[in-house]
Amino acid sequence: SGTKQLAMRQATLMCLTSSTTPYLLATPGGPNDWSYLFPATSARQRAALAEVFAKFQASLHVLSDELDEYSASVEVAARSFPDNFGMWVTNPRYMRTAVDI
Repeated sequence: SGTKQLAMRQATLMCLTSSTTPYLLATPGGPNDWSYLFPATSARQRAALAEVFAKFQASLHVLSDELDEYSASVEVAARSFPDNFGMWVTNPRYMRTAVDI
């Protein structure tokens, strides 16, 4: 049997890692836009942060499209096991923002 302290640690870990989190890949201004999390002290700083977020998201979209193209290619499917799988695990389209412990 475990201790109360162990039970509290497990419950805390569950609380930190089980909440719903947004997808990493988002459209600025869209429903999954999480740029509101960036603290800004002025409208100018808010605009600068929004621009950085938009550039980051544009880069993620390009990467995701490249990984989709790679995963769909016939060349990948023709490889021998275990090298015949696409790059879905590292594709930002399917990744969520989360707390990792």
